[in-house]
Amino acid sequence: MKIQKIFSDWAIGTALTLIFLFIIVSGRLDFTHPIEMKTYDFRAQLAASDEKSPDIELVTITNEDINELGRWPWSRSVIAECVDNLHEAGAKVIALNIFISEPEENAGLAAIKKLKKEFDDLHLAQKENNGLEFYKKMAQAEKDLDNDTKLEQSIKKAGNVVIPFFFEEVSKGRDESAPAFIGRRDSFKIIKGVDENSNNSIEWYSRITPPLRRFAEAAASTGHGHLFTDASDGYVRMQRHVLGYLDDIYVPSYAVSIVRLFKGLEYEDVTLSLGADSGQEIGFKVTPVSVISIPFAEYQKGTLIKWKRENSRVFHETPFAKVLKKEISMGIFKDKIVIIGHVASGVADQWVTSVSGQMPGVKVLANTVDNILNQQFYYKPEWTMYFETAVLLFFGLYISFLLPRLKAGAGAVTTLVLFIGYGAGGSFMFFTSNVWIEIAPPSILLLFGYILIVSKRFLITEKTKEKVEADSVETNKMLGISFQQQGMLDLALEKFRKIPLEEKGAKELLYNLGLDFERKRQFSKALSTYGMIIEDGKDYKDLSERIPKLKNAEATMIFGNTSAHPGDIGATLTGMDTKPTLGRYEVTAELGRGAMGIVYKGEDPKIHRTVAIKTVRLSDFDEGMLDEMKSRFFREAESAGLLTHPNIVTIYDAGEEHDLAYIAMEFLNGEDLQKHTAKKNLLSIKDTVLVIAQVAEALEYAHSKGIVHRDIKPANIMKVNETGEVKVTDFGIARITSSSKTKTGVILGTPSYMSPEQVSGKKVDGRSDIFSLGVVLFEMLCGEKPFRGEDMTTLMFRIAREPHPSIKSVNPRVPGVLEKIIGKALEKEVTKRYQKAGQMAEHLRMVYKKMNEVANKKKQ
Repeated sequence: MKIQKIFSDWAIGTALTLIFLFIIVSGRLDFTHPIEMKTYDFRAQLAASDEKSPDIELVTITNEDINELGRWPWSRSVIAECVDNLHEAGAKVIALNIFISEPEENAGLAAIKKLKKEFDDLHLAQKENNGLEFYKKMAQAEKDLDNDTKLEQSIKKAGNVVIPFFFEEVSKGRDESAPAFIGRRDSFKIIKGVDENSNNSIEWYSRITPPLRRFAEAAASTGHGHLFTDASDGYVRMQRHVLGYLDDIYVPSYAVSIVRLFKGLEYEDVTLSLGADSGQEIGFKVTPVSVISIPFAEYQKGTLIKWKRENSRVFHETPFAKVLKKEISMGIFKDKIVIIGHVASGVADQWVTSVSGQMPGVKVLANTVDNILNQQFYYKPEWTMYFETAVLLFFGLYISFLLPRLKAGAGAVTTLVLFIGYGAGGSFMFFTSNVWIEIAPPSILLLFGYILIVSKRFLITEKTKEKVEADSVETNKMLGISFQQQGMLDLALEKFRKIPLEEKGAKELLYNLGLDFERKRQFSKALSTYGMIIEDGKDYKDLSERIPKLKNAEATMIFGNTSAHPGDIGATLTGMDTKPTLGRYEVTAELGRGAMGIVYKGEDPKIHRTVAIKTVRLSDFDEGMLDEMKSRFFREAESAGLLTHPNIVTIYDAGEEHDLAYIAMEFLNGEDLQKHTAKKNLLSIKDTVLVIAQVAEALEYAHSKGIVHRDIKPANIMKVNETGEVKVTDFGIARITSSSKTKTGVILGTPSYMSPEQVSGKKVDGRSDIFSLGVVLFEMLCGEKPFRGEDMTTLMFRIAREPHPSIKSVNPRVPGVLEKIIGKALEKEVTKRYQKAGQMAEHLRMVYKKMNEVANKKKQ
């Protein structure tokens, strides 16, 4: 088995290595090349220089220039004037990177020429006395309108203008002979190592698309302006500095022509070496000891460009119009290479490069010229091919023989070290020596090999594991039951799935699990579990009746109906005989409904304790604030759970299930004080004083623990039927509901009982609860609220600004001392209000005691 495993891994590694070797050597189906180009681009971006180029100035034709001087193309006289200005400024080379292949169309010039010809044909210049003078004026007008002649004269006058030309890439036919400006002047004269193999490294063309001949012949030099893109993605990464024309003419690139002129050299000073031993390069003999060399067969028969970052600092740019009008210091062009070209949108030719999503051709040219001047290129020497192949073979040996013998952790670490190490080494050579070592092919082989070997190991392990689990039905039963008891129903289902249906007791296990899913309102999972039971086509227990009911309940939950209340547990289980659960609590009845959710009666099955479960619908809150709301909910519930006081309802538990957050609390058999705020149901004054005193004592205790209720109102004060005890409820969620917004944007809370600082949006403390308790006391004594309004704005204004009415004006039977207590509790300024709820409780207890004494005396 061990020998077979080693052989299998060896076969995988060897086969993968051979596939990669075939792809790299043959170039067929090379999916690694696009990836390598992206790694090359990333490194080129990081290595791009910010260093300013001191010898190059750009004169750019921008959108602003076109807006100012008119739509393109401009008159040739405008370009001529710019060339004249640069010549006067002392520019050493003027690279006019604008391809002009046809004469300028000028209707006025054509008309003058036609009129002048007719004048000549009729010999009017000799017949008329004024004819000669008029003929001279026509000749001058012809000269003034001949913008091509103006540009030609400017180019001749400057004597240092370089212009581009292009070949027809898909040529039909062949030029009979080369133009004179190429054959005699602008081609390499000294060529070494010419043979069939060397010529194969050069692209050959047979037809040229020349610039206007008069401009080409007037220029100091020309060069081909072609840019070549990578076939895989269309990026420009290199420049071919030599192209072949016809059979024996070797044409320089535009950049080479610019540099040659800048260095003051003739083509007799330039050597083109084509032989393999020479390294295939162009050498400029600048001085007897200094030679500038340009490699041209490094990658795809071209020279890799070392880019500068695309910003205005590395190549200083001056708008064309400013040069034309001399609105800048023209001294910046003295002894410089000045490149004129487009950057305007819709006019400039745009190229995708390693350092820029879009780069105008004039900037690509500037980078290429800068590379030659500073001798900065990326190289791919011949030895890199052998090195990359050796690394490929080394990684192949690693994944074939060493990786299968390593443990999982050691294998992962070793593979990661090799992966990062090779990438870092290749990048180091790239950044320090400008040598490009391809990273992608060996790295991808390493990655693929690791994935295949590890996946094979994993699949074998999983297959063995599944076999063991299938043989261990009893183990799966025990694990499933254990998970089910712990409430991990999904894990329990996973274990029960592995038990064959024909196994004794398997269907019973699944049936009970389905009931648990029902209790958790996970109806789709319950249906899925029941579906497993009847896969064999046999009915089981009551599933023929239960499944349709369950589907109906699921539809009610998903699609809702007009009467269903969101989060209504009872509504979703109508007709079902299972008791729904929230957490560990079984829901037995509904106690009431509020703005935030529903209150249920429940039972803790472990200790058989009856509880009240108050729910909050999470769906009522905006998604952006949901996480914050849940965090605050459980934090406040935890704080409220620490309160232990006879007049505060006890919090037992809090949790979250599906779209509900819930709090399990002490179940109270009683009713709130809401009905005792109506005039026909008012409690006696003495009973009211006792109730409010107990609430004040509860608040004093909560405030001492740093907890503010924030929503004191009759509905949140319960009176127990059996004992008459008073219990304050809703500690823990009052803070949540008062500071949150529902999806409809309504602020939750009870405005009639709010304190002035609450309605003003200020920070509140325990004194806010005292104000709210004063409102409750006022209402329970007379059946009216102290502050009322036709709308919310009026109500909030009266709470914040207007004094409350005298309670004796509503209920004259209220003792004056209670009127003073109410007045103290309802002070607008918090500093004048009761500072502690205990003070208010103490005063109420004194009043209650006094009323008892009076009542006892009356009985006597």
